[in-house]
Amino acid sequence: MRILRALIGAPAAVMLSTTLTTGMAQAQPLTGSGPNIAIPSPNPGTPLSQPRTISGVTSAGFTGSWTSPVSAAWLGSFTANGPVPAGSSSPPGITRYNFTSLPNGFLPSGTYFTFGDVDGGSTTVEQFELQAFDTGGVAITSPWLDVAIGVSGTGTGTAGAILPINTPGWSFNSTSGLYTVDGTTVSGGNPTLSVFLPSNVDIGFLDLTRTSSFANFSLRAPIPTPGTLSLLAGAGLLGLRRRR
Repeated sequence: MRILRALIGAPAAVMLSTTLTTGMAQAQPLTGSGPNIAIPSPNPGTPLSQPRTISGVTSAGFTGSWTSPVSAAWLGSFTANGPVPAGSSSPPGITRYNFTSLPNGFLPSGTYFTFGDVDGGSTTVEQFELQAFDTGGVAITSPWLDVAIGVSGTGTGTAGAILPINTPGWSFNSTSGLYTVDGTTVSGGNPTLSVFLPSNVDIGFLDLTRTSSFANFSLRAPIPTPGTLSLLAGAGLLGLRRRR
């Protein structure tokens, strides 16, 4: 906040800080365990974001990247060793992500961890296990994901409504920092959903285990809203006027 005040002046700094942290103040870490990840109310569905683009896929791994208009901290690429954890043609297995090639040397807080079609509809055990590490390779043991910011897709309710029993279960191990997203607890039929969980810390490395080719995982980078961009531009102009 002191940096904001110094750069753009007190009134603009307060307004900008309030705007940028309004959503963050409402976020809650995803802790404990349960049979179904809670659907936010109201449910905005898919957040304004861009999924990573996959390229250079080989038996050893792949490259993921983001392009404009994502925020600058995501504007670049990362590498991963292991199978792409999405699509029925890609095998299950362990994938190790390395985010140190991104602009700031890590995957920024606020990335959307996206879990798609994690349920029991394929009669296989559809689960994901995720463990995050800082840039030094030390496991992050505090709850590093937040509760769902949105759920999209087709549920098993009337006219495809998404029911609370349609989302996968979860558990968090506070000793190891391991998250498990579990489709075996989904009930009510065979929904086709995407669940978006925001990260709340910067991540250097990520280990992800996918148990079934019928479930999908992706990372999405947020896209600044026009209102935020206008506020940033206005704050910058205000700072220039103050310095003059």
